Amino acid sequence: MKAYLAYIKSTLLLTTRDRLVVFFNFLFPLIFFVAFGEGFGARTSTGAMSQVLTMVLVIGVLGSGFFGAGMRATVERESGILRRFKVAPITPAPIVTAGLVTGWVLFLPTVIFFILIARLRYGMPFPEHIFSLLVMVSAGVLAFRSLGAIIASVVNSMAESQIIIQLMYLPMLMLSGATVPLNIMPDWLQIVAQFLPSTHLYLGMQGILVRNESLAQNLTSVGSLVLTAIIGSVLSVKLFRWEKEDKFKPSAKFWVLGVLAPFIVMGVWQSQSRSNLKKTEILARQMRRTQNWLIRDARIFVGDGRVLESGSILIRNGRIEEIFEGKSPDAKSLNAEAIDASGKTVLPGLIDSGVQLMLPGTGAPDMQQDRMVKAMERELAAYLYCGVTAVRSAPDPLGLAPGIQARLATGELLGAELSLGSNPATPSLVAGEIASGRTDILKDTLLQQVVRPQTMEILRRMAQGRTPAADAKLPAPSFPLPPASLSGLPLLPHGPALHRELKLWVASGISTKEALQAATFTAAKAIGASGRLGLVQPGYEATLLIVEGNPLDDISATERVWFVLFKGEHVRRDDLFENYDKEKSK
Repeated sequence: MKAYLAYIKSTLLLTTRDRLVVFFNFLFPLIFFVAFGEGFGARTSTGAMSQVLTMVLVIGVLGSGFFGAGMRATVERESGILRRFKVAPITPAPIVTAGLVTGWVLFLPTVIFFILIARLRYGMPFPEHIFSLLVMVSAGVLAFRSLGAIIASVVNSMAESQIIIQLMYLPMLMLSGATVPLNIMPDWLQIVAQFLPSTHLYLGMQGILVRNESLAQNLTSVGSLVLTAIIGSVLSVKLFRWEKEDKFKPSAKFWVLGVLAPFIVMGVWQSQSRSNLKKTEILARQMRRTQNWLIRDARIFVGDGRVLESGSILIRNGRIEEIFEGKSPDAKSLNAEAIDASGKTVLPGLIDSGVQLMLPGTGAPDMQQDRMVKAMERELAAYLYCGVTAVRSAPDPLGLAPGIQARLATGELLGAELSLGSNPATPSLVAGEIASGRTDILKDTLLQQVVRPQTMEILRRMAQGRTPAADAKLPAPSFPLPPASLSGLPLLPHGPALHRELKLWVASGISTKEALQAATFTAAKAIGASGRLGLVQPGYEATLLIVEGNPLDDISATERVWFVLFKGEHVRRDDLFENYDKEKSK
C-alpha cells in the first residue's frame, strides 16, 4: 500500500506542476464552454446549457483517457522513463493505479468549476442529483483512462498509439451525442452508437441534468463503465512493459476490444430493446421545452373571460412566469427569445372534451393493434396541429390508450394531451350537422391540411348523395358545459372539428367570449387539468395557441393558427405527420 500511495503522491505533484495540465484541464475547456454557451443560446435555454456542459465534460473525459493516460504512458515508455522504475522495488500495479487516480483527482474539480460557471453566467440551476452526476463522471474518467492505459500497453510505438487513439477518439466523440445530436441521426447509426461507452456516458449525464434522474436509474451505464475500468486496469497490469524494446505481436491490439466487451453486450441489448433510442428522443424534447420565450405585444384572452388588449408573456422551463400589461420589456434583458405577436391573439390551448379516438371518421376502425396505435398517435398529432392541445376520449376496448398516454407524458411522443373518460352527455352541434346531411366541414382548410389525400377521397365518397334535410334543426349548445365535437364518428375526422363546433355555437347565439371560455377554462376543469391548463396565468403550463386576428370579433380566427406552444416547446406543425405519413406511403 505504501508503494501505491507514494507513487500516487509523486505523480500528483509532478502533474500539478505542469502548466500544460492546468491549461488543458481548465483554461482550454473554458474557452470551448463559453464559445459554445454563447453560440448555442444557453442564456435563453437551460436545456442548451445542459447540452454544452455535457459536451465539454465528455470531451474532457475522452481527452483525459486517450491523451492524458494513453498517449502519456506511451511517451514515458518510449523516452525511457519507465525503465528507471524497473530496478526499483515497485510493480506495474501502483503505476497503473496512480494514472487512474491522478486523472480522477484532477478532473473532478473541473466538473464543479463548470457547474458553477453554468450557474453564475447562464442561470442553470444546480443539478438536483449532483452526487449521481459526480459518480457518473468518475466512472467515465476511470473507464476511459483504463482504456487509454491498455492502448499504451499494446502499441509498439508513438505512431501506433496516435493512430489507434484517433481511430477510437473521433467516432466516440462524434457519435456519442455530445457534438452531433443523436436524435437527428438515422436509426441504424443510433444503434451503432449504442456500442460506444461515450454514448452511455453522455446519455447518463444528460438524464441526470435534464430529467433529474438518479444514479439508480442509470445503474446499467455506470456498472458497464466501472466494469470497463476494472477489466482495463487488470489487463494493463498484465500487459505492462517497462522498455520500448519489448514488442507485442500486432494481434495483441485485440485486447482493446476485450476492454470494450461490456459495451458490446450493451449494444446488442440496446439494438433489441431500443430503450436508449427512446431516451434520446425524450431528452431532445425536454431540452426544447426549457427554451425561454417572450411573446410580445399580443392580445391575450386569459381563458376565464378576461382580455388584455396588449400584453406580453414570459415563459421559462415550460411554464408561464410573468405577464406584462402594456409595453413589452426587452427580451434580451430577460434572457428570452422574442416572439412578435402584434396583431395576433394568444389564448390557452383549446380542449375538446369529447372525442372517439379509436374511431377514424371513415367508418369501422382497423383493429390490428400496431396499426390502431399508429392511427391514434397520428390523430393526437392532428389535434395539436389544429391548436387543440388536449382531448378527452372514451377508452378503447383494446386498452391501447394508457400506453399512448405514458409516451405522451414522458415526451417520447408529441401530440395533444390525452385524458380518458366517458364522453359528456352534451350534444355535439357539428355531429348534428353531419347527421342532418350537411358536410360543410369537409371544405375547412385545416381539415384538408391534416387529413391524408387518400382519406380525403374516402370522406368525399361518403358525403356523395347526402341531401341536407330541409327542416333539420341543430341541438342547442351545451354551454355552460364544455364543447365536445365527438370526432371519430363518420365524416368527422380528428383534428379540426372543435373549430367547427365553436362556429356553430356562435351561430346559435352564444357569444365568442363564452365559446372560447368553454373550450379553455371550463374544459380544463372538465378533464381534471385545472390549475395547469385552461388559463394564461403565471404558474400554468405554457400550452398556448397564437392565432392571426381576433377570435373575439370573428370566431373563425381560431382556425388561423400561427404558433403553437406545448409545455413550452414550439411545435413544428409541418413536421408532426412526417413519421406517420412516411410509413403509410411505404
